[in-house]
Amino acid sequence: MNREELRNRLKEMSESELRHKKDPERGLKLYENFNRVNHESKEPIYIFDFDTDLNRISYRNTKFPRNSDHSDLNLQLAITQHSRYSKLPIHIHNYVEMNYVYSGQCKQLINGKLVTLQEGDICILDTNVPHTILETTENDIIINFIMLKPFFTTSFLSRLAGTGIISNFLVNAISQTQNHNRYIIFQTGNNISFKEIMENLMCEFFNPQICSKEIIESYMVIVFSELIRTFQKNQAKDYNASSNTDLVDILKYLEDNYKDCTLNSTAEHFNFHPNYFTAYLKKVTGYSFKELIQMQRMTKASILLTNSSLTVQEIANEIGYNNLGFFYKKFVAYFDQTPSEYRKRFS
Repeated sequence: MNREELRNRLKEMSESELRHKKDPERGLKLYENFNRVNHESKEPIYIFDFDTDLNRISYRNTKFPRNSDHSDLNLQLAITQHSRYSKLPIHIHNYVEMNYVYSGQCKQLINGKLVTLQEGDICILDTNVPHTILETTENDIIINFIMLKPFFTTSFLSRLAGTGIISNFLVNAISQTQNHNRYIIFQTGNNISFKEIMENLMCEFFNPQICSKEIIESYMVIVFSELIRTFQKNQAKDYNASSNTDLVDILKYLEDNYKDCTLNSTAEHFNFHPNYFTAYLKKVTGYSFKELIQMQRMTKASILLTNSSLTVQEIANEIGYNNLGFFYKKFVAYFDQTPSEYRKRFS
C-alpha cells in the first residue's frame, strides 16, 4: 500500500460509517453489555478493556483487510480509523490512546471539559481518563492508536532509553504501573513531514510485510521524538523565557549530570537565578528540579534492571544512592513494586 492509496481509503465512507450517518444512535447499543462504573457526576462510565484481544480492534475496519501471512505482529499496538458519525458513550480504558486528527477536527469531552483538536493535533490519553469523541462529519478523519502498557515497556522506552528525562517527560503519565488520569495535546500544525511519517506508519501497519514489526516500532520512536520537538517549541512560545534557553538542552543536561548537578550549579550553567530557574522548570515541565532528577534516576534504574546483570545494590550505587534502603523506598514509591519484582516482570 502506498500513501496515495491510503489517503483514498481514509476518505472513503465505509458501510458502517454510512449506517452511523443514517442512524447515529445505533452504535450505542453495542456497548450495552460493557461493564460500567459510577463517576463523580453520577453518570455511568463505560469500561473498554482490550488487554487480551487487540486483534478485534485491528481487524474490525474493513477498509484495511490485513495480510494473513504477516498478521501477527505482536506489537501491543493497534491502529484504526475512528468511525465517522458514530456515537460513543463516555468511557475509560486500560490502555493508552493517541488520537491523531488527519483532517478536519475532533471534538472530545475529556474529564468533563470540551476539547477541540484541529488538523495535525494529537491527543494522548492516559488510562482511566473519562472521555468520548463527539459528533463528526465526513471531513473529520481521526486515527486512533491503541497502545497497551507493555508496548511502552518493551518497545518504546527501551528505544528511547538514551533520552531519559526527555522521553519520560512525555510518557511518565503512561508508565507501566501508574495511572495519572490525565492527557496531553500536541499541535503539529501544517508539518508536512510529520504527516508523511504518520502515513508511512499507517501503510506499514495496515499492510504488514517482512520486518514490519521493527519498522513500525521505529516509526513510533520517530513520532514520539517529533512530539518532543513540537512540545518544546510550543512551550517556548507560551513562556517568556530567555531567548538563549532551550528546554530540551536543559533536560539533556540533567540526564547527563543527574548524579552530581545541583539546582544552583544547573541554574548557573544556564545563566539563571536559582529562584527564576525553579519557577521556569515548574512552569514548562510541571515538575520541580528535584522531581526531574528523581525521574532520571528511576528511569536509569529501570533500564539497568531489565538490561543488565548488575545487582540491586550495584544499580543503587550507579544512580547515586549509597543507602540501599532509601533506594528501595524511592523505587517502590515511583513504580509501586520492588526492584526485584520489576526485574522479574519486565526482563
